[in-house]
Amino acid sequence: MSAPFFVAGVPQPQGSKTAFVRGGRAVIVDKNPALLKPWREAVARAAAATWVHRPALTGPVRVEAAFVLARPASVKREFPHVRPDLDKLLRALLDGITDSGEVWGDDSQVVEVQTSKVYGEAPGVHVTVTPVGGAS
Repeated sequence: MSAPFFVAGVPQPQGSKTAFVRGGRAVIVDKNPALLKPWREAVARAAAATWVHRPALTGPVRVEAAFVLARPASVKREFPHVRPDLDKLLRALLDGITDSGEVWGDDSQVVEVQTSKVYGEAPGVHVTVTPVGGAS
């Protein structure tokens, strides 16, 4: 029981944090909240729409994700081996899927990942979520 879906938009990384003290309390925030929050919301909406009539997965999960990035006009290289980091893109994706509340209970259930960054005409991410070993 797998369910592929596509999230259109510019994939945003998650992971870098900034810390500061406000009112005597430590505050930690993402470095790019203005872009990250809408991206995670788009991921959550797409995941929820795809998974709405399926039971949430409770066992181990495999995720395949192909991040499509727009190639800048001046760039001639074949692969996007520059920022954003693939692991930070994946972190935002998995947290966005968790935010959907439909696919799984927590992204700690992910035990296998196959992921890539490519250049393409339509930025976004192609995602397939599959239970591992007959689990559900």
